[in-house]
Amino acid sequence: MDMTDDPEVRIKALKQPVWIGYARVVAIRQQMEELLIHPRMHRMPNMAVIGESNNGKSMLLNNFVRRHDPTQAADYDINKDGIERPLFMFQAPPEPDERRLYNRMLTDLLSLGGEREPAESMLRRIGVILSSLKTRMVLIDEFGFFQAGTPIKQRKLLNALKFLGNELQIPIVVAAVPETLNLLQSDPQVANRFEPVFLPKWRMGDEYLKLVSTMERTLRLKMPSHLADPVLAQRILDETDGIIGHMSELLQKLAIDAIRSGAETIASTALAEKNLRRLGWVHPQKRHRYPG
Repeated sequence: MDMTDDPEVRIKALKQPVWIGYARVVAIRQQMEELLIHPRMHRMPNMAVIGESNNGKSMLLNNFVRRHDPTQAADYDINKDGIERPLFMFQAPPEPDERRLYNRMLTDLLSLGGEREPAESMLRRIGVILSSLKTRMVLIDEFGFFQAGTPIKQRKLLNALKFLGNELQIPIVVAAVPETLNLLQSDPQVANRFEPVFLPKWRMGDEYLKLVSTMERTLRLKMPSHLADPVLAQRILDETDGIIGHMSELLQKLAIDAIRSGAETIASTALAEKNLRRLGWVHPQKRHRYPG
């Protein structure tokens, strides 16, 4: 059998993350490109990519990193001469604490110091290391975790972010949930430096129908499903709350079932509530409710 016809091989390939470059996300990526070539200055412009959880923020940041630094995660060793890391991306710590912020950065840079190292020393070392790596942009994923903690800790975190930008003189891009806007805008200096750009929930329209049609082409089914039909497209929208990550999850479940059953298409009956329950699909808004 041709391996491309092997159902489990196709399913394994189907589960790999796929970048879908729809108009809005490509426009934001272009804004990031402009930031990357911005001349160094004391008050560098920054960006906050704002969107609901699972709506493509991390995918955007990872795609941008792969375009400019495809070997970032491979055999990275700060002690090797000539190593460059044009983009430095890391995930924010779970609490708004400047030491944890610097610790996370130094850990990812394989340069963690002693437990009692002062924050000022940590910041200086980060600056030296990123300068030696010729880093031109810092990207912070899951920045929404910073909404936790006391107001004092939040202010210290914002100050750390300002110091970081001043020290490095390179742009910073954060990915955050909408609630984080309140935190960023609580400090006028931070608010002025971080331009918010938005990845909103999807709604019915031509752009959404194009998206669904593009997603269908990634499902590795042998027969067309016509998911851009307005009735099917609306069902998908209703079941996923307009969040692209949930859309991908739902369509993956349906496609896997279609491959294993031999149907090779997602029919309208596949989106019936009874069938979705059979597949274990739960609407995103109901996932954290106790099944009483």
